[in-house]
Amino acid sequence: RSATRKLGRESVGPNGGEMLHGDGTKLTVHPRPTDALYWSAPPVVDGDFGPEDPLALDYIGQQIGNWLLPTLTTRTSRAQTYAVVLYGLDLAERARVKFGLPADDGVRIKRFERWERFWCLSVLESRKGDIERGDPDAMRGIRGARRAWFTGDGDLPLDFPLLSRQSELGSLGAYLSSLRASGLVKPGTVEPTEGGRKILQALWAEPEDHANVWAFDAYALGALDPERKKLHRKDAKVGLQGVGKRTRLTCLSDRKEQQKRLYEALFGDARGATTSALAKLVEKAVTQHGAADPRTFFKDAAEGNYGPVTDELTEHLHLAWAFSTAAKRWLDAFNAVYHEAWTVGLLPRARAEARVAEHLPELAAASKALLGEPAALRVKALPAHGKGFHELATCGATESAAVVLEHILAFHSRVQSDRRGAKGWLRLEGDHLVVDLASYTGHHAEAPYPSLKFEVVRSLLRDLGRLP
Repeated sequence: RSATRKLGRESVGPNGGEMLHGDGTKLTVHPRPTDALYWSAPPVVDGDFGPEDPLALDYIGQQIGNWLLPTLTTRTSRAQTYAVVLYGLDLAERARVKFGLPADDGVRIKRFERWERFWCLSVLESRKGDIERGDPDAMRGIRGARRAWFTGDGDLPLDFPLLSRQSELGSLGAYLSSLRASGLVKPGTVEPTEGGRKILQALWAEPEDHANVWAFDAYALGALDPERKKLHRKDAKVGLQGVGKRTRLTCLSDRKEQQKRLYEALFGDARGATTSALAKLVEKAVTQHGAADPRTFFKDAAEGNYGPVTDELTEHLHLAWAFSTAAKRWLDAFNAVYHEAWTVGLLPRARAEARVAEHLPELAAASKALLGEPAALRVKALPAHGKGFHELATCGATESAAVVLEHILAFHSRVQSDRRGAKGWLRLEGDHLVVDLASYTGHHAEAPYPSLKFEVVRSLLRDLGRLP
């Protein structure tokens, strides 16, 4: 901060002179500063990031979400990505054969990752680079793709860092388990099934409109040549911009038949009674009742306000409603104590107990409601953190603020130890509470109600033309 007073058309030093390197050469201003400077805390619109959960509520919420929607995950929120991944898997196998590569899944995945980078560049090209996080066309790895893409007609790189761990965090890592569970990829493989092929074969256009599709396919296949390091923006009859226009995340709005295929694959009756019924409930809740948040949805759905539901689904919905409320209350209480200690540095125990006492009435009521649900025993039986959270809820339902404070700190410490062998972020030292890790940011805002895949389903239904 002391080095410059201004970053714009010119940069000046602390005394008004030009900024110079140590060797006397003049510093120049980056032509696109936003491409070179990054804030280390990702914004909330990025679905891949969020403040770390200190009480393992994210893990428990994911398990409850899996009971509701076993074929989806918290990261499978865009319908078009299913088609993009399916096509990429098929393309990777054809590239493996064409270029004489070994018949190995590791090889196939590497070719898929090349396809993913190619596709990301095409989406940026189709939007002239104007895509920020939160944009409807923003794909996984948008930051890495933006660093590689540039305006003009020059060739683009094909092997650039899209994500730090692309195989885990990219589209394949996020969607493969769901593709297998949905019957679109064969179990234990990366090979699309017959149902998956119907979707991937319609990536570029409907079967009856396939006159020029071969050119797009040939362009994409050529990009997977392991000997090729640069990507021409135009190839024969097609170009990178055309690839992006036909395949970007928002393209489904004009593809009614592809929407139908994907809806049937993800939410049709063949996917299981719970998944199909829940999708119909979300659609009705949003379009006819204006439900916009998960807590409202789970409460009203459990009470039958959106129509009759089976006993099994009713039990899941009641648990989701009770857990989401209890999870918010517990996280609010932890955050209140953390925020107070983070603010003052060394927090007297009496003040920490007072913060808990402020939240205790709502926390106790929510804990009692959760423990009263028969399905709460399933939470207790979870292999990680379930028993500990069940005991925490039992404590919150009956004990004083002083006891609850000790229990919540002990549970938090166990969670951190189980997750990465680290100690807790807060600890009691005599009559004071000490902050051992000051980088947690979740305490700056009110804790949200866990989505439990409500937002995932709503996003998918919006992509599939079922919701506005």
